[in-house]
Amino acid sequence: MEVLFIVVFLIVLSAIIQEINKHRRCQICEMRMNSRSKQYSVRIKGRKKIVCSKCNNRIVSQIHKEKFNEYFNLKSESRNNENQNNRHISTTTKNAVWKRDQGECVQCGSNEKLEFDHIIPVSKGGSNTARNIQLLCENCNRKKNNKIQ
Repeated sequence: MEVLFIVVFLIVLSAIIQEINKHRRCQICEMRMNSRSKQYSVRIKGRKKIVCSKCNNRIVSQIHKEKFNEYFNLKSESRNNENQNNRHISTTTKNAVWKRDQGECVQCGSNEKLEFDHIIPVSKGGSNTARNIQLLCENCNRKKNNKIQ
């Protein structure tokens, strides 16, 4: 009976030791963390998560960035700047400009190496509307550079 008790005790003890020394994984990046690595407990969307130091640093820096932007009211300004600096011209705008300019450079009339050009450059506040886009050949577009003509 005593031997059986000792065997059961050793099994339970080894299970406890394995649980203590068990390798955990970061609940964000899934990186293995051993007993020596620093583990952080964070709340994300109301749920407690165990994360590694790398993920914790990213979370903390993101929180600081949001607070900084909120304090200086930079969020709305950064969104406006993103929209203004977007150089992507939509397919519908390209089709409208191509049709309007009849597939030719508006300056020299060439129909080779055509490019869509902003009349008022995006760097100077120009938009991506058909009224601000024209067809230019490569040579005419390089001569124009970022000038308003």
